[in-house]
Amino acid sequence: MGKLKHVVLVGANLLAQGYTDFDVWSEKMIQEFGPGVEPCLADILISSQELQGPLAENIFAQLQKTMRRLLVPKNVLVVDDEPNIVLSLKFLIAQEGYDVRTAGSGVEALQAVAEQVPDLILLDVMMPKPDGYEVCQKIRATPAWKDNPVIFLTAKGRDVEIQKGLAMGVDAYITKPFSTQNLITKVLGILREE
Repeated sequence: MGKLKHVVLVGANLLAQGYTDFDVWSEKMIQEFGPGVEPCLADILISSQELQGPLAENIFAQLQKTMRRLLVPKNVLVVDDEPNIVLSLKFLIAQEGYDVRTAGSGVEALQAVAEQVPDLILLDVMMPKPDGYEVCQKIRATPAWKDNPVIFLTAKGRDVEIQKGLAMGVDAYITKPFSTQNLITKVLGILREE
């Protein structure tokens, strides 16, 4: 974002916070950006006022989302009962700069999601009860979790299983054995859309 846009957004944010008196608003702007901004304050105020209202709220919400994405690493939950798969996926995803947590069962997965909702869940289908289908159903049935991306990892590659997973709302269905590079590409693609 250009510096001028940033200045205008900050000005609009100050207006939204109730700093509507020009002198008080100007003082806050000078504190924020230094005395060099003073000659442009009248023009900045006009632009900032244009951003007031619903448009400003949308812009600030988008700005906050962008800043959070840049400053807070996303976290991925890898759920699989095969330790070798868990270790390799944890290593590869962590190398991309994401936080990775792991779970070895459906029960552990649901506990991990309840503790901290992940930005993406890699979920093995074939696990002891509850299996991946049941875990996915619980995730999709819980309002706070229902929109979180889920990728199924499974040895079941028949069309019937794939259709079942997609009908449950999974974002991708990857069959084992899988290319780790293809999986990481899919993971990065989903996380960058968030």
